Amino acid sequence: MNTIKIKAAKRLGIYCHIPFCLKKCAYCDFSSFACQEEGIITAYFKDLQQEIKNFVKKNSAADILAVDTIYFGGGTPSSVKVTHIEAIMALFKEVFVICDDAEVTIEINPGTLTAEKAGRYKKAGINRVSVGLQAWQDDLLKMLGRVHNQADFITAMKLLKAAGFENISVDVMYGLPGQKLVDVLETVTELMAFGPTHLSCYSLILEENTKLEKLIASGQLKLPDEDQEREMHWAIDAYLNDHGYQHYEISSYCKPGYESKHNLKYWELVPYLGFGLGAHGYYNGQRYGNTNALKSYSDLITAGKLPGIVEPEMKPAVMMSEWMFLGLRKLNGIRDQEFKACFGKSFFTEYQKVIDSLIEENLLEWDGVVLKLTPTGQDFGNRVFMAFI
Repeated sequence: MNTIKIKAAKRLGIYCHIPFCLKKCAYCDFSSFACQEEGIITAYFKDLQQEIKNFVKKNSAADILAVDTIYFGGGTPSSVKVTHIEAIMALFKEVFVICDDAEVTIEINPGTLTAEKAGRYKKAGINRVSVGLQAWQDDLLKMLGRVHNQADFITAMKLLKAAGFENISVDVMYGLPGQKLVDVLETVTELMAFGPTHLSCYSLILEENTKLEKLIASGQLKLPDEDQEREMHWAIDAYLNDHGYQHYEISSYCKPGYESKHNLKYWELVPYLGFGLGAHGYYNGQRYGNTNALKSYSDLITAGKLPGIVEPEMKPAVMMSEWMFLGLRKLNGIRDQEFKACFGKSFFTEYQKVIDSLIEENLLEWDGVVLKLTPTGQDFGNRVFMAFI
């Protein structure tokens, strides 16, 4: 009998995927594509609404938890007409119980935002924005295939502030071809003028068959070496710590109290629904992933079927593994007491040899209450996480 308590949670998250962009970025392998044909976009949002309605029909309202986070990701949600986003928000309010203090985020790319869109997002109930800057320098933005430049970012931030948005996150990338330490420091320094409440700082991951991967493989572009990339990471870390930001997850910094409530659900293995093309969710102890093929998605929705694959209920061993390696992404670590509450035993019972080995290598540290990454562990995070799989 599976008596694991981790499936229980008081609140539910929703991720909603908008796959449309003005242009596909050179590094992107997300479920997205360059399309601004209104007929295709309108048809997609009709299917998306139907997927949401199908879920509600198949699940008892009494069993669906109150929603405290909603996240519109992409793609570029800000590239589509604002009426589409408003319609989805209205549907969410109709079919779910939305908490008064819910965090509702939309991703926007500079160059796709207008004053009207910003104002209507706010009126629709969106209260947090994630802005895809990536780099301050126009030459790096061009190399990445971004559609915006520095001036577009400045304009977008002014529009968001004018519309009354206070909770604004900004995405920054480092370890880019041709990028220097001075570029990274200039990026975070310039950002301080806008007072973002949250920053997501990612090292570039080269994905197969992307334009950027091919350029690097052919020798046309060259990545910084590992030492240079680590130097960039720690320079960002030091600068943001000095300016009042807390490093709360391996790639995330925030002003006190402004952690991404939605992203914390991913790292703490609590339920969230995924709607839309290529979206993933975790509900009733099962993970699922929607198809990435637009026609298949539409055909399945029209037929009243699930638009993807539902995995078998997670076995205790898999749940424990995920609890460990996802939880260790958080810089404040994980507590054995919480593991015991979920699984009825200590994580040392299950992972003593693994933990001892990682502590000996100075990748993890244990203070008697909390197990967490060391600074070296942050540099070799994937090695730590893979040890628990």
